[in-house]
Amino acid sequence: MKTNFKQIYTSSGFSTVLMVIILMVMGLSLLISFNLLIVSWQKAILMESQYYQKFNQASSSLTWAITQNWQPPKTNWYCMTDPNYHLKACIKKSLLKIDNYVLVRGEAKDFYLYTLTHFDNNRLIVEKGHWLDYCPEKKAIYCE
Repeated sequence: MKTNFKQIYTSSGFSTVLMVIILMVMGLSLLISFNLLIVSWQKAILMESQYYQKFNQASSSLTWAITQNWQPPKTNWYCMTDPNYHLKACIKKSLLKIDNYVLVRGEAKDFYLYTLTHFDNNRLIVEKGHWLDYCPEKKAIYCE
């Protein structure tokens, strides 16, 4: 009784190699998908970090604006800057018919925060609850 050992070893060796290749392809695809997931998380974290930096800069500009002495507001924007801290704030008369408000805009690289104040003796008087993250004017062109 003669058996062919070459045939048995050849066929089982091929299936082992094939299984290793399949496992390597699956592992590689899992690593690539995990890398793509991490890259998307990094982008989201970067965008959120930049948003909070701009938000805090604009908020600081609003707070700084309240402490400054201003000229009486007109219908056009009048701006002041602080070069040490890179703060910029602008004021103008609001077009809202509710009250005699002054619109204050804190800026940070194409990011704006607004607040409604009253003007008295070259100072801005803030009432609680008038902070806005959007322009309150009816048309966006009045906020530019």
